[in-house]
Amino acid sequence: MQMICHFEVTNFSDWQTAFLADDEARRDAGLTVLQIWRDADSTTHAFALLSVNDRPRAEGWITRSNALHSDDANTVTHASHFFIKTA
Repeated sequence: MQMICHFEVTNFSDWQTAFLADDEARRDAGLTVLQIWRDADSTTHAFALLSVNDRPRAEGWITRSNALHSDDANTVTHASHFFIKTA
């Protein structure tokens, strides 16, 4: 299973630095970053594709990330997460 995340951010570069620094928490949640994208026309939208090894732990990471703004250096203003499977 994979998860696509959309982040509305204050600045892509600042968000990316904070996101990459949180790698240990993602690994502990059974998540592996597969790809990171930014909106081609804006620095305020970021997207990440993650491999999910354990959905309940991944859901815990989402809850933690939404609650702890220090994880993203206060760069995320809104986030959406979608668990996906190949059709």
